[in-house]
Amino acid sequence: MIRLISLYGLLLCAPSFAADDTPADGEGNLTEDDQERVTGKKPPPLPDSPQSAHQEYVEPEEGDRPYPNSCYRGAAALDLDPQYIYEVQKGLEMMFLRDYEGAREHFIKVDKSWPETGVSGVADILVWQALMLENFDFRFDDQYWVASKSARAGLEVALKNPGNDGWENFLMAGVVGIEAIHTMRQTKYLSALQLAFNAMDHIQKVRELVPDYIDVQLADGMYNYWRTVITLNSKVLPDFGDHRVEGLEQMKDVERSGIFLSAPSTLSLAFSWLEEGKLKEASNSCQRNRRLYPKNIINNLVTGTTYIYMRRYSSAIGAFDAILAEDPKNKRVRYWKGVALLRNGKLPEAESEFNKYIAFDYMEDYQRSNAHYRLGQVYYRQKKYTDSYNAYKEAVRLTKHKGAKKALDRMKTRKSEGKIDY
Repeated sequence: MIRLISLYGLLLCAPSFAADDTPADGEGNLTEDDQERVTGKKPPPLPDSPQSAHQEYVEPEEGDRPYPNSCYRGAAALDLDPQYIYEVQKGLEMMFLRDYEGAREHFIKVDKSWPETGVSGVADILVWQALMLENFDFRFDDQYWVASKSARAGLEVALKNPGNDGWENFLMAGVVGIEAIHTMRQTKYLSALQLAFNAMDHIQKVRELVPDYIDVQLADGMYNYWRTVITLNSKVLPDFGDHRVEGLEQMKDVERSGIFLSAPSTLSLAFSWLEEGKLKEASNSCQRNRRLYPKNIINNLVTGTTYIYMRRYSSAIGAFDAILAEDPKNKRVRYWKGVALLRNGKLPEAESEFNKYIAFDYMEDYQRSNAHYRLGQVYYRQKKYTDSYNAYKEAVRLTKHKGAKKALDRMKTRKSEGKIDY
């Protein structure tokens, strides 16, 4: 399941950071390492002598052929028309550039030219998921499930006909894997696990049918890296050994020579470097995608939060402002911009951003709770103790926010000591 969730989350550029927060005490002061990691624990150093099968890949000269070499490599691996590979690449580029309607129209044309490959249905799923992941919410839940059922039905028809079986199983694995992630995000873990097993069956068929398809290696890299991280930090899970370097190199292979998943592999590496506390490498990965896809909101969110961990608050605010220039209605960026401003000591501006965030009509309870918690920190530092107390209290009411509970306890103690009043 780890392998599956990792792979398909990255296919969507789904940042797990979006649900998490960086530790601070009740007054907004940092009390833990600013370099927050996914597991919340510092990993041991990477092995000095990696055992890796990574091979440096150098793309040969394009020559006089009409399509990039990656199209011919993909065509050979998947037994598909090079033009088809090119058209799928083109549609994904449009998606990474946030031309969602253009991508939808493009993939519909692809399906008309290559009937029964089912790619337009999968593209529709990716668009709905991207729109939700840009704000880490479930606004388009109904639309997504309609699209997912339609894509499943189309691929089931395609799989009954001989030909393109490796590619069709890959697409079906994507559809089911995305359902697993979406269901897991809604805390329906048993259903998510069942969907994950179903998707794994399709992935195994892909391996058997098209063993030279390199993009599947991203799943191996994520599996080797993140299973290592999780088991190294667990007292109950069985030992897996340390396969982090191997996993990182597998991700690098797909980043360099992937057919469709080069950009998601780069984002995967950014999260991995963050986990290792290697902030410069994480920032470099973010910038690589940013040069290619400057309007991609999800990558810009990761970029900005990475700058926060690096304490480069002005750079973080710049990345968040780029998101607002692209989509002034984006909600999640208001929260993270508020965090950057809070860390930078710009309290009135931070207060404004958190209040704008809270004012949005659709938001998950934990998101609203975190925003009230942050407002409590802002108000405390402004010595607006009554406002701070009320903000913390609202965070606790919404989700029993642990940080807010501790902050309230500290405030009560200091009030009893006569140091503050509210």
